[in-house]
Amino acid sequence: MRLDRPWVVVVCAASLDGRIASRTGWSRISCPRDLERLHALRAMCDAVMIGANTAIIDDPMLTVRYVPAIRQPARVVVDGRLRVPTSLRLFKTAREIPTIVLTSRKASPEKISALQNMGVHVEVVGEDHVDLPEALRLLYRKYNVRILLVEGGGNLIWNLLRHDLVDEMYVTYSGFALGNGVSIAQGEGYSTGDESPKFRIASAHICECGREVVVHYIRER
Repeated sequence: MRLDRPWVVVVCAASLDGRIASRTGWSRISCPRDLERLHALRAMCDAVMIGANTAIIDDPMLTVRYVPAIRQPARVVVDGRLRVPTSLRLFKTAREIPTIVLTSRKASPEKISALQNMGVHVEVVGEDHVDLPEALRLLYRKYNVRILLVEGGGNLIWNLLRHDLVDEMYVTYSGFALGNGVSIAQGEGYSTGDESPKFRIASAHICECGREVVVHYIRER
């Protein structure tokens, strides 16, 4: 099947009850071996995408560090209201590694200019929120992103799922429960499973740590 958007791969670590973060925002759920698996996936993709909450709470670099890499993937932040601070670590290296912010017309023009002056590519895609289908088409056509890795958070994953924009998912289930917190897909949800995109299991294996199961899902088309 030919797409006019990137192939979208979601990766996350979750508790047994499907939480990717606790009620306080704590998200160091999986073991160091899982971090190596994450970086291996980063090395295989053209860009890595996160949402505004993940950017603000975790302040990640989104670079490949734990496995060999031919190049660093581009970094993409989805932030409809442009809430992220300009002090984020990934913005400080925007002139060395392509860094893209997808926002809407609700964003402050002054903040857009400040980010552009740091070397960040700012794209306005939508009126009051980011139009994700159009944003992915833009990444495909303008930035040559063919494989896009999405690392969260829950709101972004939900919005990609509800637009049927997810092709694969890697979920590492870790052996504890968090109760209240952020779900893998944090949104209004479907009424029944019939409305949801359907995924089949491509593979599953137990991590060397003995406390985690890594499940690879592929969207059924």
